[in-house]
Amino acid sequence: MEVMYITLQERDLSEADERVNLMAALPITRVESNSSLGIFAAKLKANYHIFVADAWIGALAKERNATLVHKDPEFEQIEGVIQVLKLPYK
Repeated sequence: MEVMYITLQERDLSEADERVNLMAALPITRVESNSSLGIFAAKLKANYHIFVADAWIGALAKERNATLVHKDPEFEQIEGVIQVLKLPYK
């Protein structure tokens, strides 16, 4: 959704479609929500000043025991809760 709406705002439908198609070709695994993921995301959102989408991202990283690689200062708040690798900010 974000790729589509941002590209529509900045460019045009043709470019948006091209970008969405490029993303569809990537080896990405779709993850469905479950109750434990939702509960942990809710706890992150309740305890930290983060966006809902970022709470879901953090919860998935925790559930998968993964390192969250990011360039978003918002994730600094949850560094002690999940493993993060902070890339240099712009």
